[in-house]
Amino acid sequence: MAEETQKRRAVGRPPGRPSRISRRAIADAALAVGFDNLTLSTVGRQLNISHSALYRHIADREDLVILAIDRLLQRAEWPEPTGEWRADLREEAWTIWRLLNDHPGLVQEFLRLSRYPPEIMHRFAEIVQRLIDQGFTADAAFLAADTVYDLTVDVFSRGQQLDRRAGGVPFRVSSAEGLPETVGPLLAPLIRTALTEPTEVWFRRKLALVLDGIALSLSPKDPD
Repeated sequence: MAEETQKRRAVGRPPGRPSRISRRAIADAALAVGFDNLTLSTVGRQLNISHSALYRHIADREDLVILAIDRLLQRAEWPEPTGEWRADLREEAWTIWRLLNDHPGLVQEFLRLSRYPPEIMHRFAEIVQRLIDQGFTADAAFLAADTVYDLTVDVFSRGQQLDRRAGGVPFRVSSAEGLPETVGPLLAPLIRTALTEPTEVWFRRKLALVLDGIALSLSPKDPD
């Protein structure tokens, strides 16, 4: 009788189903699926389990997104400290930019969250502390890092909006039509250039401008 029961259990087990699913495995599966296709069902299929089984490990879809973002940041190759605040902030910004660029849908998911992923806060605290160690006040370090983080996310998401197609035409192109009548002949070519150049070009220029502003108003000054 016991042998027959054991056979029935063996037959009833889904093929390939792992005995245990960890939050790390769920996060890795979510990253394999991708943020632009992320649902509990797609992650469940990636792990060969039912999506309902995921609720034993996560609270809801937002928890899944945060788990995936945390894992992504843990796996990322972050720049080593240079000992120079400007280089540190610049490389931090470009690392975040590359993560957003390499993972379609990430920026949209991040902007929809109702709370920050812990790993982002850990990373942010680390760069703030690095600035403090280089002579910034705590308030100045926080403002500098927060400004650079916000700039990176805002410019990237704006670039995504410009690349979006409406009626088969990129938003960049449709926005450029009729510019002389709207803004006048002086600004029209400047705006047209801004719309047609890659977003990275303008991010580089804006980042340099922000770093110049930090140097002028927030960075530690040499004693006279």
